[in-house]
Order: sequence, then structure tokens, then C-alpha cells
Amino acid sequence: MKKALDKKKIIIIAVILVVIIGIIVGLLLRKNAISATTMRVIRYEGTVNLKDDGVLKTLRDNLRLNSGNEIDTEAQSLVSISLDETKVVTVDELSSADFTQNGKNLNLNLTKGSLYFDVQKPLAADENFDISTSTMIVGIRGTSGWVSCANGVESFILTDGHVHIIGTNPVTGEVKEIDVNPGQRVTVYLYNDRSVDSIMFTIEDISEHELPEFVLGVLKIDSDLLDRVCAATGWDKNWILGIAEEEPAVVTPEPEPEPEPEPNEPAHEHVYSSEVTKPATCGKAGEMTYTCECGDTYTEVIPATGNHNYVSTVTTPATCALPGVMTYTCSVCGDSYTEAIPATGEHDYQGGDCQTPMICTVCGAEGPLGEHQMATVHVNAKSHEELQWFEGYKNGVYTSGYFPVTVIDEPEHDETLCLICGYRPW
Repeated sequence: MKKALDKKKIIIIAVILVVIIGIIVGLLLRKNAISATTMRVIRYEGTVNLKDDGVLKTLRDNLRLNSGNEIDTEAQSLVSISLDETKVVTVDELSSADFTQNGKNLNLNLTKGSLYFDVQKPLAADENFDISTSTMIVGIRGTSGWVSCANGVESFILTDGHVHIIGTNPVTGEVKEIDVNPGQRVTVYLYNDRSVDSIMFTIEDISEHELPEFVLGVLKIDSDLLDRVCAATGWDKNWILGIAEEEPAVVTPEPEPEPEPEPNEPAHEHVYSSEVTKPATCGKAGEMTYTCECGDTYTEVIPATGNHNYVSTVTTPATCALPGVMTYTCSVCGDSYTEAIPATGEHDYQGGDCQTPMICTVCGAEGPLGEHQMATVHVNAKSHEELQWFEGYKNGVYTSGYFPVTVIDEPEHDETLCLICGYRPW
């Protein structure tokens, strides 16, 4: 009987140990899962300020960030933050951003400066990651790119993947949406003098030569990211890394061995004349051929000039409200780039009168009042009757008293005035 009880105790203790071990394992797994999705500082340079509920905290590597934290960078500073194992955000100098995390929903609000994001793995169906500014929300799925709201201009460059941008004019409330492909730059323009088209996007293809220095710096230190971006955009990896394109090696053929001279016959000495057999252009190397009168020849490479002959063409004319596009194309090799033509700001006001504003025929903006409708009209004489005192002889009879008299207030005349508001030019 005692042995049976002891055996029963052993079983109970074993069960309790299994439960405790299960709890410990679960806690460890949960701890690992939390650490995999925790926002942490992985690198910083210069002076970076971190605020938690308005309280300044000391920054250090591997510092854990909480939802609602604010990041500010000073001049010549930056900070890289791991949002989880597959998401990294690098904040540029003179920038401010705050992070909000609610379960699997993550929002990064950029209030000043710029940042670069790299999401290496597409988000799961129940995950959301948005980067927002004052006018746009960029929905991130599995992409990389640059977001900026510096100097009063908000823009976005996608370096790989695909994103959907929702733009909102905070004054008019108008909303517009746009899809962006790799290698494209989007700029947001606001027009608060209208309710339709009060927010506009311009989208353009750009080359690696137009990337901000901050973006080039991020790409240079991450070879996997650089390979992914160049594959998506077709940009030149060597140019981004600062590796100058090497000219083709000049191959000079070994001269044929001279035949032994006949006795008393002097050895032949080559005298070469040069000829450009293939001119160099801005994008391609040329060839110089050297020929001796004996028929011996060799060639040398003429380096590409690199001097493009760009011809400018207005591909999208600017209007009073919207910027245009100027395209520059090399007439030799076809290389091209674009520049924005600022909006003219010169409205074509038409219509209206002295009481109704003129309207721009291009953008519909309301202008100044129109002109008076002047005309010359005839005005009849105006008079009134009044009693005046008279004392003296009238018709040979001495008379005194008040008698009615016609008084002319305004003689008959022509007058120039506005037929709408009655304005007179004097």
C-alpha cells in the first residue's frame, strides 16, 4: 500500500515538472517573438535626440524604442532603426519622425527632413506599414525608397518594389491616389485657391545621377540592397559605388620580327602616320590607326569624350498653376534627362465687370474686378419752386411780399458714367 502511494506521488511530481517546463518554454518562445518585432536602434552617428513622452532619453546601440517615441537628428547625424527582422529605416540629418505601433500595424510619421526605408520581405496579409507626411501616406508592402518633406516640398523616390500613395490636401480635404514603379520620383503640389485639383502629383523617371547623396550613401554600404535596387531600376551599380568606368585596354600588337637585312642593306625604320578610323563620341570610344609606308599598322583607343550635345525640348508646357517638363536629349547617343519648368503664375483673366471678378481661362482662379462699362448719357435740367421776398415796383405798382420763383438746380447736360455702378471719372 505504501509503495503504491509513493508511485502515485512520483507521477504527480512528474506532471507538475512537465507543466513548469512547458510554461518556461512558452515564455522563452514569447520573449523571442517579442524581440523579433521590437523597434531597436542599430546604428547612429553624430547627435540624435530620442524623446519618450516628451522626456529626453540617452541614445545607445540596441536601445529599444516604444510606440510614440520621437527621433530628431542634428546636422551631420543619422540613425538606423530596425522595426523588426526585415524592416530598417534610416533617418537623415536635420530630420524628425515619430513611430506608432499597434500590434501588426506600424506607422512612421515624418514631420521634417527625409528618411530611407528598406523592407526586405513582403508584408503578411494581416500586417500594415505606412509612412506618412503632412500630405501623403505611402503604403509599404515589400519595397525600398526615400521620403522627403524638406524645404516646403514633399517628394518620394521608389528604388524597388511597388507602392500606392494616397495624397490629401489638408486645407480642401481633396484626396488623390497614384501608383509608383521603381526608378520614379513623385512630387506633391498643393493649390488652396480651388476645390478641384487642389492636390496634384508629378511623376518622372529618374537616373542614378539624380539620387540624393543620402540615398547613395545608404546604397553603398548594403550590397544586397544595392543589387536589388539596380536589378529593379536598371541603374549603374559601378557609378553608385563611385567606380570609374575603365577604358578598354590598348592592345598593341607585337611587331613582326624584321627580316635579317641583306649584306650592305640598312635595316628598315618604321615611320608611322596616324588616322582617326573611328571617331570618339560622347558615349563610345573611338580608334586611331597608325600605318607605316611598309604596310605595318597598329591601333590605339580614343577615349569617349563624355561631352553630350543636349538639345532641349518642352515636352509639357507650364501653365499659370501647374509646372511643365523640359526634356534634354543628346543628339549623338540619345541620353536624356528632364527638369521641371516652374509654373508661370501668369493667369489669363477674362470677363467680369466692375462688380464681378475676372476668371482665369486656364485654371479657373478668381482674379481682380473687371472694367467699368462707361457711357455718355443725356441729363435733363433739374429745378424747384421756392418763395422769395420781393419789394419794389412790378408793372408800375409798388409791391412787397413773398412770391414763387423757379430755381435751376442742375442745367441740361451730357454726363459720362458707368452704367453698372454709376461711377463717374471726376
